Amino acid sequence: MKTVLIVSLGDTRSWMKPWIDQIDTHFPVRVHLLNSAELGNNLPLNYDRFIFTGKSLLLHRENIARICAAANIDPLRVFSYPEEHLPQSMDDEKMNQWNSYLHQVILTHKAEQPVEAINLQLIKKVAVLGRNPIDDSILEEFQKVGLEIFQPIPPFTIKRQGIQYCIESQPGAIIVGGVVVVPEFQPVFSYPIPSEVDDTRKVLFLEDFKNKVLLRNFRKQTVVFLVPEVMVPAETWSTLYDLSQLLVQRDQAQVFILCREVVVAGDGLEKKYLESRKAGVLIEKIDFSHLVLQPSLDMRGSWISFVTERDRISQKFLSDWMIKVPGKKVIPYDLTKIFFGDRLIPFLSPSNNINLPLYSLPLDGWYHLPDNKLTIDTRYAIQEVVGYLQQEVTAEKNRAIVDEERCVLCLTCLRTCPWSAIDIEGSSKRKKARINWEQCHLCGLCSTSCPAGAITLYGLKMDKTFTTQAE
Repeated sequence: MKTVLIVSLGDTRSWMKPWIDQIDTHFPVRVHLLNSAELGNNLPLNYDRFIFTGKSLLLHRENIARICAAANIDPLRVFSYPEEHLPQSMDDEKMNQWNSYLHQVILTHKAEQPVEAINLQLIKKVAVLGRNPIDDSILEEFQKVGLEIFQPIPPFTIKRQGIQYCIESQPGAIIVGGVVVVPEFQPVFSYPIPSEVDDTRKVLFLEDFKNKVLLRNFRKQTVVFLVPEVMVPAETWSTLYDLSQLLVQRDQAQVFILCREVVVAGDGLEKKYLESRKAGVLIEKIDFSHLVLQPSLDMRGSWISFVTERDRISQKFLSDWMIKVPGKKVIPYDLTKIFFGDRLIPFLSPSNNINLPLYSLPLDGWYHLPDNKLTIDTRYAIQEVVGYLQQEVTAEKNRAIVDEERCVLCLTCLRTCPWSAIDIEGSSKRKKARINWEQCHLCGLCSTSCPAGAITLYGLKMDKTFTTQAE
């Protein structure tokens, strides 16, 4: 007689217990019911099947794998049923659908490959990389949050070791849970100023204009600050607010700040922003693709035309001075000589993917700091690293398998895997592809793209449809 355990991840229906008593007399199956809090390592029976019921959002594969790892359950024995489709009572018309589902679970063949769900712990240690010396305040902040720091001395190499990273250098091999890159920046001002506007000699960079403000008066002149970059340091914005407020209050100048994004997050920045607005500084977010600059006829200034982002209103005025406010651009971190893996990753630069954490890099466990000094943004980035290292990573061992006899080592899986979970092992005479189960996310791309059909994902149906066009 087969045994089935129903595990309720949500509210247990009142009809379930009498239904179980009734079903024991009608079907050759023994059914038990537990809620998730009662589920533990010491189950009363070695159950053949498990049915997890709960809200649909709780029944995703990663959550089921975590529960299986905690209770020592083979994920391939688990079936899920959304709580939204459960009957409300024994007389509910949904009862037939529920009974039919139970029949399907009972008749399902036992999986050929046993799978083990395992919770893996990340090491609370990070490697900090940077071309320039790391600021002491950053290292102290890492220590305050309880993370051990390792600063490898060149030459060194980095390679994956399961979900961790192994750094090999002269002192020996060091295992870390994550890697933090302290970036190097270069100043950038991407908006091209027309040469005829430059010829007015009324176009300056912020630092040059700052020195000029201390030496002369700009009484009742129009000064325009152009901020086309998104990544502008908080210190630059602080200088910008201070200068603009000084020009308005001391010289009765008319001051515009035309920017792509306004920054008010930072030590005292919001207060300076409000004080500047109150003093009369006009701050507008604009689309720089619609910004038009032309010199005046007397070459004493420039005409500025733009469209406001909020109201889509076209504006045009004559400026006496145009100030270029540079941002900063991250120089991508070169990995060609230090990162060893079967898949080439030449360099890392911050991702613009909104689905990823703000300070993460396109490689699991890698993060970048926004600056080489301790700021509010740097603290946020360090907290992201802490959050990553504190989480458990649940992996499923033996769920994705490569058939060595069918594998032709075409490396399609290596090029396709977005998680770098494919390893190439063996001697030069007989190499083989192997799936790093600790790193595998079971997305199925390797299985569906393998031309030899050598990769099997047990319990996950991966159909490939080949269509041919008749001549």
